[in-house]
Amino acid sequence: QWYQRRVAITAGVLALDVSHDARYVAIITSNNVFKVWDWTHETDDPIHKEELESGQQLQLVFNPHSSFELMSISADEVVFYHFNEEKLTVHIPDLPEKDFNRNIGNFSGCAFMPNSSEALTTSRDGTVTVFSRFQKAENEAIKRVTKIVVLTDEPLTTVIQYDKSLMAVGSTDGSVRFYDEQLRLKNWYHSFHAGSILSVSFAGGAAKDVISFEVDATVPTESNLEATPFRICDFVVCTEQSIVCHVPSYTDKVEEILHEHNDEIKAIAAHPTSHLVALGSYCGLLKIWDYKNKKVVFKRAFGMGREITALAYDHIGEFLTVGFYHGTILVLDSVTLEVIEGGKLSYAKAIISELAFSHDSMFLAATDIQFTTTVFRRTTNTAKKWGYIGRYRAHYKPIVKLLFGVALDSNVPRLLTLGEDRNLVEYDLVNSTEDNLVILSTEKMEQSAVPVSCAWYPPIQKEHFLLIANTEYKYKLYNATTKRCRKTLLGPTHGSYIRKLVNISYEEDRHYVGFITDHKLGMTALPLDGNPHNSTALLGHCDGNNNMVVSHDSKFIFTVGGMTSRMWRIAPDVLHASAALGGSGLEPYYQLLPGGRDGELFKEMENYFYYAQMRAEGITNTDQRKIGKFVPLDQVPNIMRALGFYPSELQIQDIINEVRFSKFVDTNETVSQIDIGTLLKLYCNHRPVFGLPLYKVYNAFNSIGDKTGNGMVERGLLLDLLQSRGEHISESELAEYLASLFHYEGSATNKEDKMNPVAPGSAMSALEELLPAQIDGDLFTGHVLGFEAVLQ
Repeated sequence: QWYQRRVAITAGVLALDVSHDARYVAIITSNNVFKVWDWTHETDDPIHKEELESGQQLQLVFNPHSSFELMSISADEVVFYHFNEEKLTVHIPDLPEKDFNRNIGNFSGCAFMPNSSEALTTSRDGTVTVFSRFQKAENEAIKRVTKIVVLTDEPLTTVIQYDKSLMAVGSTDGSVRFYDEQLRLKNWYHSFHAGSILSVSFAGGAAKDVISFEVDATVPTESNLEATPFRICDFVVCTEQSIVCHVPSYTDKVEEILHEHNDEIKAIAAHPTSHLVALGSYCGLLKIWDYKNKKVVFKRAFGMGREITALAYDHIGEFLTVGFYHGTILVLDSVTLEVIEGGKLSYAKAIISELAFSHDSMFLAATDIQFTTTVFRRTTNTAKKWGYIGRYRAHYKPIVKLLFGVALDSNVPRLLTLGEDRNLVEYDLVNSTEDNLVILSTEKMEQSAVPVSCAWYPPIQKEHFLLIANTEYKYKLYNATTKRCRKTLLGPTHGSYIRKLVNISYEEDRHYVGFITDHKLGMTALPLDGNPHNSTALLGHCDGNNNMVVSHDSKFIFTVGGMTSRMWRIAPDVLHASAALGGSGLEPYYQLLPGGRDGELFKEMENYFYYAQMRAEGITNTDQRKIGKFVPLDQVPNIMRALGFYPSELQIQDIINEVRFSKFVDTNETVSQIDIGTLLKLYCNHRPVFGLPLYKVYNAFNSIGDKTGNGMVERGLLLDLLQSRGEHISESELAEYLASLFHYEGSATNKEDKMNPVAPGSAMSALEELLPAQIDGDLFTGHVLGFEAVLQ
């Protein structure tokens, strides 16, 4: 029967050990406090507690022969402890380096010597330092250095006492050596081939209890002339390469129990037809995991220096492609994990960032961190199943997504890449030949935001869309053929912007899009509408999400981050229940405004909405007015600006087209007016998520300012940049805009219909008098734009 007892500890635990009689438990906390408990006491308070005046402790051990004696080590200090019911003694002995004419420290392990009062520490220089008790010391805690012994040229990593007669010592060369109480070598095991030894653990029982074998030749022998049989219990070692090995007592043969990733896991791929998922890490380990039966079914270790950076299955799971850090691609048999004939593809010269197969597996594409796309075509040649088509550096910034699709009304595959340069590049696979990868089109997808991921929008609407997420926390739907923006929607705002998107086609024809941010894993219900309650997210990996995939039946999501992988069950009913609590109709959008429906901002929106109707009829019109439910579409940009959202001309075009063609696919008619509900949705979906980012204005002035770095820009340079960079502004338009901002006589400051043209010459000459010769960010935002001062 097991008993459980909980003790509250305010700080983290660095080291812990239990006495051999199981009566005492001792720990060292992260704030360097030593505590010891007596399990037989009813109180939860420790019997002794001491704050250590030493470095951060690495290990804490009890003396197997005395439950009242302990020792711990830091990198350069050794601490001894002795306690009874009344008193705790803590002693840090001096390390007399001059007496021994060598450095003492860089400790890696500690243990008490068998059959004596001595203790020892192992060091990274291959030595052990022996500590003995002072003859007139009051207790066993008062020890001093008595000798230093060189055991090996290899750094030592761990030490443990075994059976009151032997010391087992691990080292970085992957060996475990056994020494007696006089530090004489008895035997060693060196056939692990699994990296540096981190820890050794023995099975229960003593050496005398090991059964005798009829044939002593099967038993390892001691390192002496008599070759005495060396009998120990079975033991287990754990290595730096995350390998756990079992060593039977009667042989030095090693049985691998567990082999895990000991470096970053970046690559993951789900089998397209079976409950298998492939994981690859920077340590070169590839594992195929059966997530239904919770076991590893296939494994291959490519070794150090063969870092796995990308994985992909073909559409039937026949092949598994592996991309490596140095640019090589291997096409493996998905069962044997052996390279197929002609499956080594060495064309890229940089880290492979993503791999993908076409829907019919006739094409294989790869992207690398040098912004290059490489494409291969499947051939009928059995000696070379994949033929090289070509490579193209179509981007000048990192590629964020490699995507295959299918052309409308055909079975022809499409290949697209999306980059941080805001370009969406489509490749002409039909007309591409060997050494000639042809570009079909290049489209600029964003104006200011940076795209971060994309996916095909499920066929839940008549129009075929490409879904793109960007750094401004927006979802954008683009027509898959024209590549024109059709809709902009508010995306999830869970810490950081989205890093990756995946489609989730759940049962009963329900569709979702899964995503990861820096640390969160989430899901959004489709169709997208900008309702924040239709998205949910939770913490994925504390040390950052690296990648994600969805199982073939869309019931599970798999994520990797750091050296861990996690499996998540998809439960969409929870998302729908959460969305229902957020309200229906326009209620979720009211909640996005300060004060909600009764707040000042929505009241302003209503006032501007009805004022826009008056503007549409004419301000000077004296006829009786009829207040309706709609305003003309061309009034929307003015309302947006009045509400504090200043869209660019391209954004205005996207807003107008989004409404104008919202019903065109269904009715073949355009929309020319909108109601206030549609206006509210447009405002919430299109406005900046975190308000007007004035820091960007200051950053711009710092970038284009003089070399002193004070953000000062000459007046002529600023006026020239406003006309020549970004969206085009003529000199006449610039003069009119600035004249309005400065309330220049004759400008449109106080006119309700539209601006009157201002002669560029007279306006610009007057503006030169109003604008100082040197302008910085504060002057531009406050004096020119008229914004109130904000805390920077």
